[in-house]
Amino acid sequence: MTATPRFTGDASPYAGGDPYADHRTADFPFTHLVDLADRRLGAGVIAANDEFFAERENLLKPERAEFDPEHFGHKGKVMDGWETRRRRDTGNDWIRYRLVEQSEIRAVEIDTAYLKGNAAGWAEISVRDGEDGEPTPILPRTRLQPDTNHRFVLPEPVRGTHVRIDIFPDGGISRLRLFGSLTEEGAARLAARHEALGA
Repeated sequence: MTATPRFTGDASPYAGGDPYADHRTADFPFTHLVDLADRRLGAGVIAANDEFFAERENLLKPERAEFDPEHFGHKGKVMDGWETRRRRDTGNDWIRYRLVEQSEIRAVEIDTAYLKGNAAGWAEISVRDGEDGEPTPILPRTRLQPDTNHRFVLPEPVRGTHVRIDIFPDGGISRLRLFGSLTEEGAARLAARHEALGA
């Protein structure tokens, strides 16, 4: 029986490849679980400190990122992801969002598909159980590579309702997915909301 892959450090250097390739792979053991960051289920962005080149909501799209070589806007090339302007001061960029309800997160996927010279250099993720809860790191600051789908299995499930991803110092990410399941409490609250909406 093959051991489950776990976070082992920074991503390997960019090896090139087809910019139109499918960046998902079949050997990730959690794709059958719910993507807790799927906006169709009720996840949503709360705040981001910057979205100069590409909107923060793109990060939570359920479908694969797409690349249109002819899509340009008044700020330059339009990318299908979240992309911040280049920083000229200290600090880093970040985005916060809420999950559909209280959940147990088991795995993380950070995709930088089609972002080459403009991908984020590093990322870290923390989770809060409740908007004012104490942050729990689930992914330490990790080196990212351009045009790469990074996947990490957590050593154990982490419970939470709100997520923050920090990128260092700036740049872009195509998609963020968190695989796991609702807790019993989260499922009950979600069912109660649906019942109230149907009443």
